[in-house]
Formats: sequence, C-alpha cells, structure tokens
Amino acid sequence: MGVQKTSYIKLDEDLTMTVINTNVGALMARTYASKAAQKTETSMERLSSGLRINGSADDAAGMAVANKMRSQLNGIKMAIRNSQDGISLVQTAESGMSEISNMILRMRELAVQMENGIYTSKDRDNAQLEINALLQEIDKIAVNTRFNDVNLLDGNYDQSIRAGNTNAETIRVAIDGLKTADTAKIEAHAVERAEDNSTVATDGTATLLKVKEASSIKIDTSVFSSTFKEKFKGDSLGVFSLATSAAGAKADNNAFTIDAKTGEVTSKYIMDANSTVSWGGANGLTDATDDVAAGGTIGHSIANSLVFSITVNYQTRADVAAGSAGHDEVITLTLQDLVANAGTTQLDDIQVETQAEATRAVETLDKALEQVSSAQAKLGAIQNRLQHNIDNLSKGAMLTEQAVGRVVDADFASETSSLSKQQILNQAATAMLAQANQSKQSVLSLLQ
Repeated sequence: MGVQKTSYIKLDEDLTMTVINTNVGALMARTYASKAAQKTETSMERLSSGLRINGSADDAAGMAVANKMRSQLNGIKMAIRNSQDGISLVQTAESGMSEISNMILRMRELAVQMENGIYTSKDRDNAQLEINALLQEIDKIAVNTRFNDVNLLDGNYDQSIRAGNTNAETIRVAIDGLKTADTAKIEAHAVERAEDNSTVATDGTATLLKVKEASSIKIDTSVFSSTFKEKFKGDSLGVFSLATSAAGAKADNNAFTIDAKTGEVTSKYIMDANSTVSWGGANGLTDATDDVAAGGTIGHSIANSLVFSITVNYQTRADVAAGSAGHDEVITLTLQDLVANAGTTQLDDIQVETQAEATRAVETLDKALEQVSSAQAKLGAIQNRLQHNIDNLSKGAMLTEQAVGRVVDADFASETSSLSKQQILNQAATAMLAQANQSKQSVLSLLQ
C-alpha cells in the first residue's frame, strides 16, 4: 500500500489582500489632496492680504518682532507730528516777537529824534503819545499771542516737546516774556545828563540840578545859571576849571573832571548808591575802581538822595588878563533813587519829554532790542533743531517700516509659484482619489 502525499501551497505574506472596506490608495490620495488644499488656502490668504504673517501660527517669533517694530514705528510717526506742532508753536511766538521788534525800532527812532534840541515841549508830548500807544500794543501782543490757547510771550511758557519714541527724547522750549514791565530792566544807566531841579527849596546861591544813578554823570553848560550864560555870551573863548576845594570843605570836586573848553563836567566814578550807606566826610573818593557806594565818603545824604556841591570856575580872556578870579558856578547836584533799587527802570518807563529822558530811553530801547533779538535767536535755533529732528525721525521711520515689511510682507513671486504648485498637486490628488475608488470595481467580478 503506498503512502499518500499531501501538497501544501505557501501564501506570500506580503501579498496585498483584495478588500473593499479599506481602500488604502483612496486614503493616501485623500490625505495629499487635503494637504494641497490647505496649502492652497494659505497661499491664497497671503496673496489676498499681502502679508506673510496673518496669524501667530504663521510665524510666532516673527509676529512678536513685528509687533515691537510696529510699536516703535507708530511712536516715531507721532513724534514727527509732535515736532511739527512744535515748529508751528515756535513760528507763532516768533511772529509776535518780530512785530514787537519793529515797534521797539520805531520807539528808538522817536527817542533819537527827541534827543535833538530843536523840538518844543508840544512836539515831545506828541512823540510821547505815540510811544505810549506802542508800549500798550507790545503788552497786548505779549499777553495775547497764543498757540492752541496756550500763552507764549507772557514769560510763563517753559515746556518739553516729546520728540522721539522713548521717554528720554524730549526738546525743551522756553520762551522769554516780553511784557514791557519785564523787559530791559536797568538799575543804573550808562550815562545820565543832569536836569533842572529848581522846584526844591534854595537860598538862591546855587544852581540846583538832579540826576539818576548811572555809570557816568555829565553836566553841560546848558543847565548853568543865567549869570554864567550872560558872561559866556560876552566871551565864549574862556577857560573852565573845577575850583580848588577849601580846607575842611567837602571835596566833591575831586569826584569830577571838566572839559576846559566846553565846560562839560563828568563824574570819575560809577554813581551807584543805596540807603544802607552812611554818607558824609570831607576827603572825597580816592579809589578809581570804587563806586560811590563802595567809597561812601563823598557828598551827604538827604532824604534818600546823595547831594554833591560842585564849583565850576569860568575865566574869560579879560579875566585872565586882569588877574580876576572869574565866575564861580556853584552847583548842588542831587543823585536820586537810592532806596533799595528804587531807580530800576524798564521798557514801560521810557519817556522822551526831555532830552535827558530821551537819552535814557535810547539806552533802554537798545537793551530791549537786544533781549528781543536774543529771544528770536533762541527760537530760531529751536526751530532748526526740531526740523533736524523731523528729518532724522523720517529716515528712521522709513527704515523701520522696511524692516517690518521684510518680516510680515508676503513674497508674491514665491507665493504665486507655491499656489500653482499646490493647485496642480490638489488636482492630481483628486484624480488619484478617483482612480483609487475605481480600482475596487474589479472585486465585484469575483462575486459573479
């Protein structure tokens, strides 16, 4: 009896099963079609918005950097606006100053005119009327010059302009006040000319004159007595001199010099005094560097005034020939305004109703013009600084905006290429999905 042999058929383990429930090809095609569709949507979003980063998921680190740079950019742009507003403010203030400067020039012109000796008191009154009107207009401009309802020329404007993105970037703008009561303050003028003081009591033996504190005091012969003027008419070629002080008398002549030809008397020392000094003495000043207050040994104090006794001798040629002593002009000169700077003057004090007042007004107006010009120069410098700040910020804003664009802007060339690629992949994946679905139709033949 023979042995029966059994035959076995080994199935290949790698052989793909023929199934219907799980269509691997369709699943793969669907996955790649979904990825292609997602990338297509991303490309279309970037191309539509122009931005590479439309959400934090697109580039989290890049969005954080971009936000900081956008904050800086917005701050710079606002600082540019601030600086532009600052320039407008400065220009408004400068406009008011320019008009005040014009009025000061006009007042100085009037003061120089009225310093001439050809005008009557009525002429000087008319000039004073114009000066008073100009002073009122200066105050009106100083009080009412405003920018955004902020006073500029009243002396109180001192603010900072935010001129950059950070707190440290500021520009201080301080504008000088130009009200007449605050401008061109002078305690003692450079030169004062003596004026008539005959309204005070006198014994009739001296010519009474008055003068205010000054660096230099001058007395000319126009204020001398009528007795001198009559003698001078007869012979105007005589010689002037300061009489020698008698022993024990006040040596006030020692504080003055005289022009031998014109008779103009000039003080040697700065006539600047105050009520804290005890006046009196007979030796006169000896130190040419001292003023009256420092020396304190000349003249005598009466009712807060310093009184000098000056004797001028005038000898005509006939007097010299005859050996005559000539005429002694005795002058009592009162230096006024000695009480704690009571003599301080400013722009609103100027007058041109006498020649001496006109002389004083010219000096005051020169100082006022200097102050206004200095204030204008400061504003011009600030305006230039603000303009340079704007130029710098504008360039910084441009570069910052470019940097933000590099981080967040979409690259259209790259995105359009990516869009075309993903659209093709999407179409191919869709076609493969159709093929995978169709491939399972062959399984039906096994059921026939």
